[in-house]
Amino acid sequence: MEDSIPMGESKEKRLNRFQNGSPIEIIETLLNSINNYFNNELRVTFSNPTRTQPALMILGVHSVALTISYGLFNKQREAGYRMYLEHFVDGDTPDTKFSTIAAEIHEWRNVIAHRWLNVAGHDIGYDLNMLEGWKKEGNSLLINPKIYLDHFLSAFENGGRIYRYEQILTTDQMLEDAKQRLISKYLDEA
Repeated sequence: MEDSIPMGESKEKRLNRFQNGSPIEIIETLLNSINNYFNNELRVTFSNPTRTQPALMILGVHSVALTISYGLFNKQREAGYRMYLEHFVDGDTPDTKFSTIAAEIHEWRNVIAHRWLNVAGHDIGYDLNMLEGWKKEGNSLLINPKIYLDHFLSAFENGGRIYRYEQILTTDQMLEDAKQRLISKYLDEA
């Protein structure tokens, strides 16, 4: 098949590398694979200005955030998502502190993924032209999805914040626990 993507090492070889390597082996394999493959697909969501794909971007970013927050921090759902945003995405200005609106984005992701026709969709919108990352107007939340994505991607670029996870996982036990959670997810065939 011309368009097939090579899968690289075998499952067995990879599992052996994860089990017998340091925690950094599996953590950085996860981060590098997300950065080298998944993030390239997220970048494309805004490559055509006349056909942006913010809903797909929201789903993708959320998937990465929940995968990493569980693997590294043992946090799930909205709490894990918020923690991910606080550590790796939030900017320096109030309108780029996306963790402030973590509950709303998490709910919006749930609407997109599980219940498209839902009243929560009336309270959130996108504005690619606004200068802020997000703002509230009355009962509505407006997000500039391009700014959100740029903040997300910057965590992976040039040794960005995502690669400084050892500032958060400060003990050997925390690193080992992360390794075991990630191995468990790797082996989960559900």
